[in-house]
Amino acid sequence: MTLLSRDAERTQLDGALAACMRGDTGIVLVEGAVGCGKSALLRHCADAAHRHGAATVRAAYPDCATDLTTAVGEVPERTPVVVCLDDIDQADAASLGRLTAWVRTTSHTARAGGLLLVLTAADAPSRDAGLDTELLKHPAYTRIRVGLLDRPATAALVHQHTGAPAARAVADGLHRISGGNPLLLRALLSEPGHVPEPGGPFSRAVLTCLERCGAAAPRLARALAALGDSATTERIASVLRMTPTEAARTLAALRATGLALGDRLRHAATAAAVLDGMDPTEREELHRRVARVLHASRAEAAVIADSLRACGGIDDSDESGDSGSCGSCGSDWVVPVLREAAQQAMAVDEPERAAACLQLAHASCATEADEHARGEIMLQLAALTWRLSPAAAEQHLEGPLAALRAGRLGAATAGHLARLLVAQGRIEEGAEALSRTTGTDALRELFALPPGGSHPTPPGGEHLSACAALWTHPGHQDDAKDAERFLDGAPAAQGTHEALAQAVRTLIHTDQPRRAAEWCRRLQEQAARRRAPGLRAMYGTLHAEALLRLGDLAGAEREASTAIRAVAGRGGHFRSAPVAVLVMALTNMGRYDEAARHLEPLVPERTLATVHALPLLRARGQYFLATHRAEAALGEFLDLGRLARRWDLDRPRQYPWRTDAAEALLRLGRHQEATALIAEQLALPDATGARLRGVALRLRAATEMPRERTRLLTRAVAELRGSGDRLELARALADLGRGFQTLGEGTRAGSVVRRAWGLAADCGAAPLCEKILPGQDPGAPGSARGTVGVDKTGRLSESERKVAALASAGYTNREIAAELFISTSTVEQHLTRIYRKLHISRRRDLPLDLEFDPCESAPLRS
Repeated sequence: MTLLSRDAERTQLDGALAACMRGDTGIVLVEGAVGCGKSALLRHCADAAHRHGAATVRAAYPDCATDLTTAVGEVPERTPVVVCLDDIDQADAASLGRLTAWVRTTSHTARAGGLLLVLTAADAPSRDAGLDTELLKHPAYTRIRVGLLDRPATAALVHQHTGAPAARAVADGLHRISGGNPLLLRALLSEPGHVPEPGGPFSRAVLTCLERCGAAAPRLARALAALGDSATTERIASVLRMTPTEAARTLAALRATGLALGDRLRHAATAAAVLDGMDPTEREELHRRVARVLHASRAEAAVIADSLRACGGIDDSDESGDSGSCGSCGSDWVVPVLREAAQQAMAVDEPERAAACLQLAHASCATEADEHARGEIMLQLAALTWRLSPAAAEQHLEGPLAALRAGRLGAATAGHLARLLVAQGRIEEGAEALSRTTGTDALRELFALPPGGSHPTPPGGEHLSACAALWTHPGHQDDAKDAERFLDGAPAAQGTHEALAQAVRTLIHTDQPRRAAEWCRRLQEQAARRRAPGLRAMYGTLHAEALLRLGDLAGAEREASTAIRAVAGRGGHFRSAPVAVLVMALTNMGRYDEAARHLEPLVPERTLATVHALPLLRARGQYFLATHRAEAALGEFLDLGRLARRWDLDRPRQYPWRTDAAEALLRLGRHQEATALIAEQLALPDATGARLRGVALRLRAATEMPRERTRLLTRAVAELRGSGDRLELARALADLGRGFQTLGEGTRAGSVVRRAWGLAADCGAAPLCEKILPGQDPGAPGSARGTVGVDKTGRLSESERKVAALASAGYTNREIAAELFISTSTVEQHLTRIYRKLHISRRRDLPLDLEFDPCESAPLRS
């Protein structure tokens, strides 16, 4: 057999055997750590002796060899004898005594044929002193040390095992895990993909090594595994109730086997094998002792918490006389340590670990005196868990809410509870919690509200108004620049996500959906790196809403679907938010069956207890409106309005239920009621912004005579073209085109209608395309579009592009001149050059690819 990296040892054995063959007496002790190849060297010697004609006497243990004197005596005097005894460190005291006596005898008795005694022994903290003394006294005693394989030898063994040279990285990885121990290395090579599996060959080899390293070795390895990177000789000794000297001696034996490196086990797979081999009850008790030792030695809270989690916590009933030995009395330190560890975990962005610490801390609050701490912990859990599971976060607030109603929650904790309830969209419950706090100034400081208030106090009182304000941040929502500055400067951290989301909403509702989408992409990437599905879903929903506002229906569908999947089975009431955006996108794309499937499971009354019900009601209304159920749609929009007013959330920018209801009323022929709702919305302080005005003007135009209708629609188009909402712009252009047709302006109408159809097709709004130009396929090349491509329009100057875009949209020369603040003759000159550059001869051939705003000049990409 091949003995890798054992040339020197083999040469020593061969020399001893040669002396034996010459008639000399010798003793060789092959010594080294368990698994390092001592038995292989012994077999090499026995095989060589057999080849040279020597007689061999073999035994696993000296007591199994019966009487060595008898065994050797049966061999002819002139025949060399080689006695091979393996693992003498495993022999009992009586056997070692007989062996010691035999060695003493051979020192004084010569044999004509020669005698060689070859022994193997594993390193051990202690061994029979009498045998060692006799071996040292023998005149022909040789001691051979067998150590761990180095990296080149490891690579050679891998080559021998696999039949192919090992890549350096592979060999280094195997050496790192095995420490160069041949037994562990061969076990590792037997694993699928050379990766240790629980209970596999590597794990079994680890346990075998420990069993053969002495009685103290398995106990010390378990302590090392439980202590992990926090292991020191003093802590190990304290856990095992031994002296530091004893611990150091046993630790040295583990280092020699390759199982340990420094003061810890070499690899996580080794630690797992050691702990998995324990009885569960014993393992928990070990972790309890480790936790107490770590606390007594002032270890980091995060380190102590790992042990507390491993044993399921500690209470006073677990003392069992341990406190004296560990220097730690009682268990009142457990909850503070776990809470501190949770904070440390959040600081390094480990939410799962933080949540586990808080859950154990809550379970460790066993007495009535812990009621206050228990409530605070549940609030911490709710704030933290939302980023992982919104549904779980909702459940975590049920206990504190019950304590509030039972009068067991302090004012400060009630204020914290109110804030968390509002963050979950539970406005009324938040107001209930807020009512238990005192002092308006304190409320405003707690909620970071502006002085005064931009909305009247609702019937529910100032507490409901404050909670609604916290959700919408009135007084700041009109300032897109402030929102951008905040997004640019605030880090995405545990305490800022709520405010970041509000800033993104501000951009969406102030007609900056493109900027909102860009910020959402960045925030989603950060949430993905933090393994926070709740945050990914929140930012994904906002991203979908921004894309929906831009008319990117496919993008909105994609982002909303991704958000729903991120919190599948754990979305709670929040799941209604991405579902609402998805339903609106599907409805606008004409995929009504799919939209209906998402609406069906979301009708429980409990859903209507949160703010997330509002976009869901709007989505249902739009679905009903698109499927020709205007009466049902009207009911959904009016329900939305009632809830919005009840919660003091009647903000047209977020929930324009009046214009939605007006559209349903127009379908039902109730024009007077529709006009009243439109006027009511326009009179609200919050009803500002190009999109809101544009939609209101488009709907109001439907109630007017043709000439006034066209005038209002022209204003609607002018408003909507700056809002970023391509879908609403397409609707307004379609209505304007029909208005021009009514007035007999066919050429102008055709240009505007084609423009509307092109926008609707770019958005993917198949039903709107069909309404504008029935039977026209949105996917057909050049359908209802201009005959000149965007590439040719690159020849136009910036001024010419503006003129061409307005002319393409149906503006007259006079209207273009007024819009661009130039003379009519200048417009005519521009058009002459435009026609020449684009090789066209008439206005209707102008390309529809030209947009009103350069930032809208291509289909959206997300």
